[in-house]
Amino acid sequence: MNAPVGTHKQIVVFVDKQKLTLEDRDYTPRELLQLAGEDPAETTLVLKEGNELEKLTDLDKAFRPKEGAHFVVYHNSPTPVS
Repeated sequence: MNAPVGTHKQIVVFVDKQKLTLEDRDYTPRELLQLAGEDPAETTLVLKEGNELEKLTDLDKAFRPKEGAHFVVYHNSPTPVS
């Protein structure tokens, strides 16, 4: 049986300027990193709201992303200096 039209609302979020279309539900930072093609063991998801940055360090703590939310990915390994 098909679900009625409109029951699977979708939202758009951005991870490092990559557009992701998601179901409107709770996600963990681990899930969002994986959807963006990042390795959760080597990266941290950071929510960007205006000039504020919030590191989402608990990979398994679910939250509901807002429509149009912007995230950046911090790489945990040191960056080599040339």
